[in-house]
Amino acid sequence: MNVPIVDQAGMQFALQSRMEQNQRLGDRTQYIGASEIGTCLRRVICSKLQPEPFDHASMGRMLAGKAMENEVVQLVRVALNGRLRNTGRVQLDLKHPTLPFHAHPDGRIIGGFDGLEGDGVLEVKTASTSTFKRFLSDGLPQNYIDQVQAQLGLSGLLWGLVVMVSRENLSEMTTFTLRFDPKHYARLEERAEKAMRVLTSDVSPYNIQEELPGEPDRGFCHTCPYSAQCAIYQGQREAGKRGEIPEVTRLQLECQVEEIASLESISGPMQERVTELRDQVKVALQDSGAGKVLLKNGIVQIMESSRTSFDSKAFQLESPDLYSRFQKTSTFSTLRITHKGDSQCQSMAS
Repeated sequence: MNVPIVDQAGMQFALQSRMEQNQRLGDRTQYIGASEIGTCLRRVICSKLQPEPFDHASMGRMLAGKAMENEVVQLVRVALNGRLRNTGRVQLDLKHPTLPFHAHPDGRIIGGFDGLEGDGVLEVKTASTSTFKRFLSDGLPQNYIDQVQAQLGLSGLLWGLVVMVSRENLSEMTTFTLRFDPKHYARLEERAEKAMRVLTSDVSPYNIQEELPGEPDRGFCHTCPYSAQCAIYQGQREAGKRGEIPEVTRLQLECQVEEIASLESISGPMQERVTELRDQVKVALQDSGAGKVLLKNGIVQIMESSRTSFDSKAFQLESPDLYSRFQKTSTFSTLRITHKGDSQCQSMAS
């Protein structure tokens, strides 16, 4: 069977277009979004002045997350007996009167909710199972709170509902409500004004260090494509060589180790079962005397092979001087992870 080759440039364009399909919401490189205002502003502005293309895997994950969020929005609509407005293609486009500062909540809830009067905004988030559990115990991370406060400030509404769903299990769902905090919103306006000064200037993304220094406490610097020119991050890397790890990096590592342990706990028994089944198939073939069997769903066969190797231990015993002359030392890195149970991390979510 011939497998069609997908043009990589075409795939990149298609995925990018799908990510930006709602053109009514404008060009995101020209304004600061509510989902960005609480993250590292240096990275946000650099990404607008000199965008880095997403890789296919990242865009695929984002599209999958967006698709799930859309399904959750419909579930919320049913749960609220139709009191959800401004979703999908009629999504709200909230704009600051003087700053390039916009917000696009997932919907507007009319008629109050759980003792909250009037209308409010809806924001849907998805997360891995381990992150979802962390949200349950620790609450929302600061950048999500900043996002909803920005939505409230720009909409004039007084409360917001955040619906959090596990990506692995839609039945794992929880909600958080937030009331509008004018002082909090004022601080976000100050951040938007600071970002605007750089966004509307002619400065290069590599020369904005003075106006917008890096904010390691608001982002995951190791994934930032602009970190090589970030003096604060590079300074932290030097400190890291001395064993001084920033708290945000420590929390990030704890979250990643926790998710690795969770995945390994699932995949371990599965791999053991795969090994067991392969052994059973091999024994069955050997007992039957058949080297190859055609099945309706595939082929099983025992392949005989051989290889020629060099006995370095025998050579060392026979010619130790010659062995030492051709001995070569290679240096490599090995990652060792020891999981000790629950951490106090606040994991990343989509």
